[in-house]
Amino acid sequence: MGERSSNRLASNLEQLVTRLESIHSQKSSELDQVSGVLANMDKLVDIVSRVELQRQAEYQLNEQLDKLNEIIENLSGQQKMSFKREVPVEETLRKIIKGVKVTGKVMDIVAGSLGVMFDSIVATVKSQERQGATRTAKEVDLASILTPLGNLLQGLLSSEPADNSAGKPGKPEENKEE
Repeated sequence: MGERSSNRLASNLEQLVTRLESIHSQKSSELDQVSGVLANMDKLVDIVSRVELQRQAEYQLNEQLDKLNEIIENLSGQQKMSFKREVPVEETLRKIIKGVKVTGKVMDIVAGSLGVMFDSIVATVKSQERQGATRTAKEVDLASILTPLGNLLQGLLSSEPADNSAGKPGKPEENKEE
């Protein structure tokens, strides 16, 4: 009878050790996945901050272009310019406008890259859910964290063309009123 209970005890202990090892390996794989997602999120934050800095630089460039435009308008009103002199100014302004368009295209490319990175993060989270990983109450729900970031990126992507087209005409009117 003592032998049977010791065999049961040994069997139960072996099952317990096996369960603990499987739980430990599952937790370590989850931690590896979370650290990978966090690294991607850090990269995403860096890229978003660079995009914001580019947007600020573009805004400052637009303000300077508006001031330059006002100065040129004032000079043209005070002095009579010959036709030859008007052509280089017009060409210069066209080149500046082309430069602003190129900057907008670059920002579009960066925003597209952000969208691809976000999609890969979402795919990682979804693949984790498909593998049958069960969540405990203490685990972080990464999907709920990534949803606001996705909304932010979609907002940046959708508002960028509207900002470029609507922001430029409004600024000269504000400056003229002042």
